[in-house]
Amino acid sequence: MAGKVVRSHAIEEAHAHPEMIRSGAFSPAVKAGPFLYVSGCIAGDVSKDMTGQAEEEFEFIKVVLGEAGFELADVVKLQAFLTDTADYPAYSKVRKNYFPDEPPASTAVITKLLVPGALLEIDVVAYREDA
Repeated sequence: MAGKVVRSHAIEEAHAHPEMIRSGAFSPAVKAGPFLYVSGCIAGDVSKDMTGQAEEEFEFIKVVLGEAGFELADVVKLQAFLTDTADYPAYSKVRKNYFPDEPPASTAVITKLLVPGALLEIDVVAYREDA
């Protein structure tokens, strides 16, 4: 692999399925040069509404970024996969809380997700020149 997998105890504890990380079946993020590619994440508690799931996912992304020496301000690309267009306003409101001024380039797609009850999956790419 051209990059370095980012794993840590903090990421395992914050992930909905830490056994996937421990087993090596899932890479939470891969650092390649000045870029950090954070894998798609789904909320651990899929009984929450869109606001709750989005907040949980952004908090997990913050943990992964932090463990790799990045922060939300370093995110240059965000992809969101939603299961229902009706949930977009709630997702967008949460996203604005995490990126209040200059949001990253973003894509939102309506699709089915692998985990039953999941309303959202988010992945990001971060860039830091000195990383």
